Amino acid sequence: MTLDERTCPICESRFTPKAISSLTCGPVCSKKAKKTREAVKAYNEGRKDITSATLERAMRLLEADEIISAAKAQREAQRPQRVLLDDECEDEAEDRRWRNAYARRQAIERKWMLDWRYAKYRLTLRYLSEGKRLPVWATPRIVEKARAAYPDGIPDDA
Repeated sequence: MTLDERTCPICESRFTPKAISSLTCGPVCSKKAKKTREAVKAYNEGRKDITSATLERAMRLLEADEIISAAKAQREAQRPQRVLLDDECEDEAEDRRWRNAYARRQAIERKWMLDWRYAKYRLTLRYLSEGKRLPVWATPRIVEKARAAYPDGIPDDA
């Protein structure tokens, strides 16, 4: 998107802004704009008198602010609206929090499944070592995986 040429509110020269929020033509005018705003603020607080030149620059700054606000509003209006899915929130930060919470829960559940699987392997090995009859869920594949997971037998902590 190319931006329209603007007039610098400080030096009144024409320039093409690099960003939609560019107010002045360069860093020198940007510093002058900052000083003008500070002077207006000091005047409003009653600390300083204001000259007619400063007042004129301040009025041009306000006009430039309105132009920038209008350009931002136009850009926002042209931006396609994002369609929310059923499981998304309008607030991106809230959506991120929910997704992170879901990912943490999934990680915990994966750990539980892994712990349960290794407990099942230990139990299978214990039944085998004690000569007990294996439960229904102890398939030959589970026996094979149990022996692969614990090649030296049942760990002491079991």
